[in-house]
Amino acid sequence: MVRDFAVKTYQSLLDTLPDSIAVTLMYLRAFGRLPNLKHPKTFNEKIAWRKLHQHDPQFTLYADKIAVKAEIAKLIGVQHVIETLWVGKNPQDIPWDSLQPPYVIKVSHSCGRHVFVRKTQDIKRDETVAIMRQQLALSHGRRTREWGYSGIPHRVLVERMIQMPDGDFPDDYRFLTYHGHVLFIQLDRGQPGARRRIVYDREWNLLPVRFMRLALLTAVPKPMNLAEMISLAEKIGASFDFVRVDLYAPPQGVFFGETTFYPSAGLQPFIPEEWDEKFGEPWQL
Repeated sequence: MVRDFAVKTYQSLLDTLPDSIAVTLMYLRAFGRLPNLKHPKTFNEKIAWRKLHQHDPQFTLYADKIAVKAEIAKLIGVQHVIETLWVGKNPQDIPWDSLQPPYVIKVSHSCGRHVFVRKTQDIKRDETVAIMRQQLALSHGRRTREWGYSGIPHRVLVERMIQMPDGDFPDDYRFLTYHGHVLFIQLDRGQPGARRRIVYDREWNLLPVRFMRLALLTAVPKPMNLAEMISLAEKIGASFDFVRVDLYAPPQGVFFGETTFYPSAGLQPFIPEEWDEKFGEPWQL
């Protein structure tokens, strides 16, 4: 309870501060030092710099989980876009009786909590409506100063759930794309909220880096369609100096997940710390 109060007090303080001070304080709290925002070198410093200085309207378009689908269809083909089942402003209007599981319920403007419905018995209408209302009220762009989220209309999205043949969640391939070129790949495996990560280069060589809150996985075999996924990620990322492109690769094909311009809000320590600069070096601001 004391910790929750401290977190709420800290966030309330941040909400009153100018962006430059808030971004600096968030960085200081995560890393124990001030960021170099005049000449950023590390990956996390460059995300902090982006929050303050890069206000590209395309960030908003590509961060909108609904609007981005039309752009992705143009870039790489509609076959790579996950099917949309319903969109609306009020979660009370979700057409439960006409939706056939499995599907995912999320909001358009945030990376917050999703609701996964694998079968009809999983439906909890009142609980889901309450979760979505909470998510709709969240100003994600303001909370962490991730500018790209600020102009997104707050809506609810229901889309088809991508599953493996055994019903498990598919691996999440996260392609770190610099100036249209994939250099690093983060593989996230497991259920949402309990995922673990391993990191490779574009040739699928294992890299000796991990993250504070995500334990290192044992080595994973190279996916057979790695070249296809890299090509798709590079087409999506061609217009940006840096973007993370997330893809799924179940047996039925490769599907677009999302694009992320501020991974972990720029507040994720690298272990060893030297990798923060190695991930930041290819990103030319």
